[in-house]
Amino acid sequence: MKRAFVMVALAAFVWGFAVAAAREDVPVRGDTLVIGTVSPMVLNPILSTDVPSAVIHGTIFSGLIRVNDRMRFEPDLAESWEVEMLDDGRMVITFHLRRDVVWHDGVPFTAEDVLFTYETIMDPHTMTIRRGDYEKVESWEVVDPYTFRVTFLEPFAPAFQYLAMGIIPKHLLEGEDVNIAPFNHAPIGTGPFVFREWISDVHVIVDRNEDYFGQVPYLDSIIWRIIPDSEVLLLELEAGAIDFAGIRPIHYQRMLEVGHINVLRFPGLRFTYFGWNERLPKFDDDRVRKALTLALDRETMAEHVYKGLAVPATGPFPPVSWAINPNVAPLPYDPEEAKRLLAEAGWRDTNGDGWLDRDGVTFEFEFLGLAGDPVAMMVIELAMEQYKAIGVKLNPLFLEWGDFVSRLDPPRRAFQAFFLGFTVGIDPDVHVFYHSGQAEWGFNDTNFVDAIVDELIEAGRRTMDREDRKAIYWELHERLNELQAVSFMFFPESLVGVERRFRGVVPTAIGLLWNIEYWWVPEALQRY
Repeated sequence: MKRAFVMVALAAFVWGFAVAAAREDVPVRGDTLVIGTVSPMVLNPILSTDVPSAVIHGTIFSGLIRVNDRMRFEPDLAESWEVEMLDDGRMVITFHLRRDVVWHDGVPFTAEDVLFTYETIMDPHTMTIRRGDYEKVESWEVVDPYTFRVTFLEPFAPAFQYLAMGIIPKHLLEGEDVNIAPFNHAPIGTGPFVFREWISDVHVIVDRNEDYFGQVPYLDSIIWRIIPDSEVLLLELEAGAIDFAGIRPIHYQRMLEVGHINVLRFPGLRFTYFGWNERLPKFDDDRVRKALTLALDRETMAEHVYKGLAVPATGPFPPVSWAINPNVAPLPYDPEEAKRLLAEAGWRDTNGDGWLDRDGVTFEFEFLGLAGDPVAMMVIELAMEQYKAIGVKLNPLFLEWGDFVSRLDPPRRAFQAFFLGFTVGIDPDVHVFYHSGQAEWGFNDTNFVDAIVDELIEAGRRTMDREDRKAIYWELHERLNELQAVSFMFFPESLVGVERRFRGVVPTAIGLLWNIEYWWVPEALQRY
C-alpha cells in the first residue's frame, strides 16, 4: 500500500513537471520588455535618420512589405504583388493590400495612405533624406482602395528595399506641415504596438495592439529607457533594471558572467567609418583621405578596442552581403606611405613644430565622437596618437547623440570629421551614401563626389540579374576603397544582452526585434 502511494505521488509529480515544462513551451501573454537606448530623434519613418528612432517606430508602423530572418521580403500591409517588365523598358509593381487593417485610432487603412506617404516623401518641402530612393519612380497610382501600383522609369533592382518604408496616415497628416507636426512625437501607425508616451530623456512606451492584422504580440508593452552612458547602461542590465541592450566589445567577457543575461553574438550589417567633410579643401583630395587611413593601425585597434570582435573594413558591404568583393583587402598600416602622400598633396612641416602645414595653415581638425561611448573614445584616442605621429592634429569633441546627429544631418552639415557606424540594408544599393546627388539631402554627409562611382551605382540599380549586379558592385567596392570615400574602419560583430526569461528571440543580421510580436515570457517568470 505504501509502495502504491509512492508510485501515485511520483506519477503526479512527473505529470505536474511535464505540464509545467509544456507550459514553458506554449507562448502566453504578459510582461514588459525594457530596452536601454540613446534618445530617439523623431518617430516618423519618413523623417528619421538614426537607428534608435528607426528601431522604435519599426514597432509602431508597417510597410507594404517587411524583411524576414532569411533576409527576404515578405508580405506586410500588402498580401501579394506582381512585377511586370514592359516592352518600353519600364517596370511596374502592383500591390494587393490587406482589407483587415486599421490605424491605431480605428480608421481603416487604404491605398490612399500609401499614395500619401510616397507623395509626402517626394514633396520638396519635406525634410527627408529618402527622396533619392524613389527618383526612378515615374508614377504612383491608387487603382482601387486596396490596390496600389508603382511604375518605374526603368528596371530598378532595389525597389523592394525602399517599398518596405513605414506607411503614415493620410487622415491625420494631410494639410499638416509634416516636418513639425505633433504626430512626429506621438505617432499613430498600423504596427504591432501602439504608442503610449514619450517623455524626453526618460523613456518611450508602446503597448500591444489588440487590433493588429498579424500575430498580436504576446508582450503587454515595450519601454525604451533613455540611458546615453554605456557604463550606466551596462550596470542597469546587470542589475536587472533593463532587459535588453547592445553590448560594447570591451564589456563582452564581463557580461558572459552575468547569469540572468543571454549574450548573443552574431554577424550584422554594420560598418564603422571616419567621415571627412569634403567640402573642406584639405579633405577633397583622395591622397589625403588615403593617407589618413594608412596612418591608422586598425588591426591593433580591432584587438585592443573590439577585443577581436571586429575586423578592418574594406568598404560599405559587410561580410554577410552577397555584394562584397573578397579580393579587396583593407589598406595596411603604413605611416611612412601616409606621410609621403600628404607631402605629395602639399602638407609638410615647414616650421619644425611637429605638425604638417600648407600655405601657413596647420593640418588640424575638429573630430566628433559620441559621448558616453567607450568604443568611440578609445578609437579616437588611438587615432589622435597615430595621427600625431605623422604630424596631423586631431581635436576631439564628444557630443550627446542628438547634438551629434544634428551636426551631420542636412541642411546643417556643421562638422569637419567624425566617427560613426551605419547599418546598411539587405540590398547593396549605396546610392544614398555615395552618389553625388545625395550630398545635399541624403546620407552622403561627407559630400563625396566621383563620376565613376555615380555611374556604377546607377548601373547596379538598373541591373536585375544578381550575378551581373555582383560584378558591378565588385568594381564599385574596389573604387570606393581606392578613393577612400570615407576611412572605412571596422565590421563589428553584433553583441546584445537579453534577459533569459524572454522566449522567441531569433538573432539575424537585421537585428533582434524583427519578430518582436512573437517574443513572450513564461507566466512563472513574468515580472510586470
